[in-house]
This record gives sequence, C-alpha cells and structure tokens, in this order.
Amino acid sequence: MLVVEKKHHIKIRIHGKGIKKVIKILKENLPKLEVSETETEDEYVNIEDTEFWKGMQKEKTPGMVLRVYRDNAGLTLQALSEKSGIAKSHLSEMENNKRSIGVKTAKKLAGVLGCNYKRFL
Repeated sequence: MLVVEKKHHIKIRIHGKGIKKVIKILKENLPKLEVSETETEDEYVNIEDTEFWKGMQKEKTPGMVLRVYRDNAGLTLQALSEKSGIAKSHLSEMENNKRSIGVKTAKKLAGVLGCNYKRFL
C-alpha cells in the first residue's frame, strides 16, 4: 500500500504585491520556517518503509489484531463467541494477550470476521 508521508506543517500560499516582505517578516519571527517558492507534488512512499509503520508492527500483537477486527465488524465479545463457537472468556483472554491463538482458532475467527487467518498468528 502506498501512502503520503507528510511532516506536520501549515501550507500557506501568498499571491500579489509584497510577497518578499511578508516572507522576510515570517522568517524573522519563525526561525524554523521553511519557504518553498515552487509548488511540488506530494511524494508517495510505501507505508511499510515508514518509521510509523515499523513502530506499529513492533507493537502489534495477535490480541490487538483480533480486537481491531472484532470492533470493525461491530461485534461484541458475546456476539463473536456465538458466531465462532469460542468461549467469550477465551476471546477476552486472547484480546488481552493472556491466551495464544492457535491455527484452528484463528481459522474459526477468520471465517467469522472475513479475513485471512494468518492475521491472528
């Protein structure tokens, strides 16, 4: 997947007379100000190459993934339990990383949540 990775900034376009004077005043008052006098197109990068993505991958656990998929499906633990045949208490333990998710269980969850079972391993 490709995304645009941007620095947090404010983009201002100035037109008309006095542009150079306004830029001079801004630079005097904002030493870290970056001024670009040309329009540039956004640069696309692969999301998997960004530091943001790498950090998220380090923090991701099977339990977190399960919770996200369940929330996105609009299901409560009880509803997921009923649809999957997995005890509600076991699902809760999985989401809280107190219980691992085996292949058989991952396949049941994937069937209910409509995703690849490998997401939960």
